[in-house]
Amino acid sequence: MKRKFALLISLLLTLLVASNIFLFNLGSQRKTVYVVRVIDGDTFESDQGTLRLANINTPEKSEKGYEEAKLFISRFQDSEVQIEELSTDRYGRILARVYTPDYLNLVLVKQGLARKFLVHESELSLFDVAEKDAVNSGRGLWKHSSLYNCFEVSIFPSEEILQIENKCGETNMGGFVITDESRKKYKFPNIILRKITLHTASGIDNSSDLFWGSNGDVWNNDRDTVYILDAEGRLVYHRSYGY
Repeated sequence: MKRKFALLISLLLTLLVASNIFLFNLGSQRKTVYVVRVIDGDTFESDQGTLRLANINTPEKSEKGYEEAKLFISRFQDSEVQIEELSTDRYGRILARVYTPDYLNLVLVKQGLARKFLVHESELSLFDVAEKDAVNSGRGLWKHSSLYNCFEVSIFPSEEILQIENKCGETNMGGFVITDESRKKYKFPNIILRKITLHTASGIDNSSDLFWGSNGDVWNNDRDTVYILDAEGRLVYHRSYGY
């Protein structure tokens, strides 16, 4: 009996030590860096290298929303933030979660200043819900077009096909853009849209089919998001799948 009790105590002590080591390692994942210069809405120079915020994309310099996203994170220039390093991208930048102390990557999506992009598996629902909330509220990038909620889109990613139907009558689609999460873009020609199928492949446009003319696949089979914007860059349609 005494021997069993001693073994039990020994096991409990071992588990206690192991849990403390785990908690210590968990806490040590974050480190403090100093923000030297903000490059754009999702990238900044720190005293420990260039950091790229993970899970998101903000607009490029020539795109609508660039200045707003950059201004938002510029408030943290010349100050310290905490980061969790995830990996390094192909440009040698540190991919990281940034805390100010709020989770800055997620805040940018919630404010409609960024899109979700290459989201870490453990955070899929978190970022999808945040983006949908920004979309539903029309925040930031997601200001609603007068045609918002007019379109229905059936997505067939394995076939690289979208079937698009306009429930609000006939609309001239000239200047409208459709994109995926990775910024691949298709610009609609001057057509009157009621119902049409958009193919990723090349082909000759006709009254029922349009062809993106992409050299590769656009729609991921596991997860992606369809965005349709009008000629002024306002949101017409948003739908994610696989999240």
